[in-house]
This record gives sequence, C-alpha cells and structure tokens, in this order.
Amino acid sequence: MMRLSRPLPARRRESTIALINVVFLMLIFFLVAGTLTPPLERDVDLISTASAERAEPPDALFVTREGELRAHGQATDAASYVDALKAEDAAAGAPEVKLAADRGLPATRLIEIVGALRKAGAGKISIITERTAE
Repeated sequence: MMRLSRPLPARRRESTIALINVVFLMLIFFLVAGTLTPPLERDVDLISTASAERAEPPDALFVTREGELRAHGQATDAASYVDALKAEDAAAGAPEVKLAADRGLPATRLIEIVGALRKAGAGKISIITERTAE
C-alpha cells in the first residue's frame, strides 16, 4: 500500500484590513496628541526674511500696523503682558517675549515697544518673522 501525503491547505493571504486599521489609529493618535498652535492675528502681516530657522508659530505678543499690542486676541500693554508671563511661570525669572510685528509698523514704534517690554522686566525678546519664498 502506497501512502500519499495529504495535500497542504492553501495558505490564506493576510488581510490588509488590520494594517489599515493600525495606520488609521496612528493617524488619530497623532492628530489628538499633536501640538496645536494658536492662530495668528488677522490684522498682522508678519515681517518677511529671506533666511530664517523654520519654527512653529509661537504664542506671541502681536503688534498691529497702528502699534496696538494684542495677546490671545485681546488688546494689552507691555507691562500687563510681562506681568502675565511672570505669573504663568514665577520661578523662571525674567520671561522670554516673542514679538510678532506687522511689517507696516514704523521701526521707531517697534523700538519703543521693545524698550517698554525691557522696562517691564522682560528677558530675551525675539522678533518673529515669516520666511519668504526664495
């Protein structure tokens, strides 16, 4: 009597549904866990630079063309803004201020604002610009 081996069952192909589910769940995770940046002020056109480091828009103090200071969508002044930053992180010392000025703002007014921020106790003051296409 001759023994014949049983034929092997055909291998099932792996479903791609599981892979799609994993990718979809990862997408949802990164959307939820990602850092959301505050929107830019509508009335401020940022100063342009030809070369700058790429960074996310910060939680900045905005200055309109007319020289009005805005933080979180509300009008403010230099002293109040610096005091609010100090209150957020009292242990940090002199707070860092990120200033986003409108490109139509006169330079003399920008210098006055920087001086007022320094006088109010701000530490490092950074001017936020937008990179132009080269």
